[in-house]
Amino acid sequence: MSDLPTEFHSDLFPAINDHLEFRGLTYVFFEQFTLPTPEQLELVASQLPGWSLITWGWWNGDADIEDQDIEAITDDGDSLSTLSETIIPSDLLGEGREPQPIEAVESLESIYAEQDNWGLVAISCPTWTTVAACEWRGCMNVAEPGEMALALKSWNTAWGVEVLAFGGEEDDADLLLRVPPAHTDNPDMIHAFAVAADQVTVFNDPALGQLISLWFD
Repeated sequence: MSDLPTEFHSDLFPAINDHLEFRGLTYVFFEQFTLPTPEQLELVASQLPGWSLITWGWWNGDADIEDQDIEAITDDGDSLSTLSETIIPSDLLGEGREPQPIEAVESLESIYAEQDNWGLVAISCPTWTTVAACEWRGCMNVAEPGEMALALKSWNTAWGVEVLAFGGEEDDADLLLRVPPAHTDNPDMIHAFAVAADQVTVFNDPALGQLISLWFD
């Protein structure tokens, strides 16, 4: 694994289970089944531009990469190839939909029930691209994975929103986002989330900061 960034072999990261090259990207699967830590996120942001850390519902303690067909897992979609510089305006994802109520919760389990089950993956792409790189279809009633990625790009550009986690099956319809402190109360951002998703849940994590779960029916 000498071809992987040396930072992934530091004390901040657990053992690497395996890594794959697929559709021009590198996927690194760690033996960690929790959200990335603030320290891990900071290291990647400062030293590994172009890489992202997420927890992906497909990668869990029961998965064996050698027995899996990642092409089948990602539905062999073309969301990556169809991404372009075109940005979907942040207020148009779910155009015509009524804004949904936003609920604040007091525990991570309320916003992220799979906190001890989904595995940490590093992918050699920007964070907004990960839903397309993994062909995440939990948003299919609102947008295709590539369209969701472009909306996430607009949110990242405007407010620094990062993707932290999403499921591995079509019915894993929660998308967990992290918002930087400067934008936690941004009304335009909150409106964009409320229009895009069928349910918006907010939790202020002591370590990771403001986490927002978008659920799509």
